[in-house]
Amino acid sequence: MKKATYIFLAIAALLGLTGLAVITFFPQKLVPILLKQQVQRFVKQNEQNNDILKDQESIRIYTVGTASPMPGERVQTGTAIIVNGHFFMFDVGDGVVIKAENMGLPLNRLDGIFITHWHSDHSIDLPSLISRSWLLGRTNDLHLYGPDGTDTLNQAINQFLHIENRHRVDHHGPETMDISKASAIPHEFKNVQGGKEIIYQQDGITITAFDVDHAPIEPAVGYAIEYRGKKVVISGDTKKNDLVLEMAQDADVLLHEVLLKSFLEQMDAQLQAAGMARNGKIIHDIQDYHTFPADVAELAAKANVKKLVLHHFAPAPDVRAIKNIYKKELEGYQGEIHFSNDGDLIIVK
Repeated sequence: MKKATYIFLAIAALLGLTGLAVITFFPQKLVPILLKQQVQRFVKQNEQNNDILKDQESIRIYTVGTASPMPGERVQTGTAIIVNGHFFMFDVGDGVVIKAENMGLPLNRLDGIFITHWHSDHSIDLPSLISRSWLLGRTNDLHLYGPDGTDTLNQAINQFLHIENRHRVDHHGPETMDISKASAIPHEFKNVQGGKEIIYQQDGITITAFDVDHAPIEPAVGYAIEYRGKKVVISGDTKKNDLVLEMAQDADVLLHEVLLKSFLEQMDAQLQAAGMARNGKIIHDIQDYHTFPADVAELAAKANVKKLVLHHFAPAPDVRAIKNIYKKELEGYQGEIHFSNDGDLIIVK
């Protein structure tokens, strides 16, 4: 056997033994390091969240989920707002809770949830949000605001979570898991049809619910959040609506849904041609209770909105050609337009 072969085999054996050593020994040394790093990340995130919650100047908007129910990688609708020490979530569609947690948002400090309407892509994660915020350490009351149906759905959520909550208390003890905080306190409002109503006023923050046009879905509302002369408006699901125009007047940020009718019309036709009549009908029907890009642009221009943030896309603008169609149809608004992604942060100062 040649000398070079001996050297090769020796090196291979050494590498093999080294690999075995890494497998059997290195992880034992690595685990404490990884654990320390993870704890440090938790501590740092907690400190950052405490600093954010101490901010008395800004309104921080997190577009946690930006999708409609159409298939895709985006999370369904959910918008987090932190203002003057309060953490609010507006709508809780599928995937919003795990996305918010992965973003590092302080779910253990959540104190208000606001629902625009009871379509599942705006509310299906509601039981999870109530439960998860408690499991992560929430010790404050959690308030749930919504139109007709809020009381009924909150009672159903309490029934759904009853066994889960008892298991947690039985395991960890009532001192660790205060079951009085495991449920949300409902605040159902009924007086906004055709109008508006202030539903929250505390610590300089005013939140107004206003009627939108999502017929035949009734009730459906949008929300205006005002603080220290700053205003953020969330349209909710609606077609072109004069009350959204009124509420968005001079808003710092208008967060508005948008549906690309020109694209969905073609999708409907192709589904029908492919023999998928049911799917085609659904795509056809949803076009009559959402807002088209040109209408959103017109509204934002008339309302003198400083920044237009688009979300709840149908379809999502994740392909350049689709995004370009949106841009073309939005040319009626010359202000700043932001095509939001899941996890974006917009700060209003």
